[in-house]
Amino acid sequence: MDLILVRHGDSEATPGLCIGQTDVALSSEGFLSIQRLAAHWQGSAPRFLFCSDLRRAQQSAQIFAARFAIEPLADPRLRELDLGEWDGERWDAIAAKDPVRYRHWADNWVIQEAPGGESFSDVIRRTGAWLASLLGSMADDDLVLTVAHAGSIRALLCHALGLPPAKAFAIGLGHARASRIRYRMGQFEVSYTNASRFEADA
Repeated sequence: MDLILVRHGDSEATPGLCIGQTDVALSSEGFLSIQRLAAHWQGSAPRFLFCSDLRRAQQSAQIFAARFAIEPLADPRLRELDLGEWDGERWDAIAAKDPVRYRHWADNWVIQEAPGGESFSDVIRRTGAWLASLLGSMADDDLVLTVAHAGSIRALLCHALGLPPAKAFAIGLGHARASRIRYRMGQFEVSYTNASRFEADA
């Protein structure tokens, strides 16, 4: 199985906001960037198109759905990290009004939940459950396209490749960028990451 992971386009959220599961829409530039990415698709169409059920991911997935004439399958397990009480607030305001909890979370984000939210380890568990169900239902030659978020894609890559969660931010993931991994003989290998266009299958 080949799995292509696409981060949604830029959203309408104001820069500096804490945006986890806050359900913001794509910006006009976000739409355009996903359209440009979709225009550079190479090879056969994916067998399945999955996406997070948050609006910015679903809107991005719809652009691919129109291109391939397939229905996107939304799954909440592909959502961004839940930042709980902080979601939708400005990061500088959070650090100013809740400095102790913010500092503790920032120092221990892999295992520490945001207040009322989840930790990165929680995201690895839920995306890992999605990945396990996918592997159990796909054939070796299936191609799957998935539109999600920086946090959930990093979690999937950590899970698939056995990377320490603390190294997740070593994986660059821009908006409207694609990464491709391949599952063969019981293990994953990386084809490419954070690409501004799809690369031909080797």
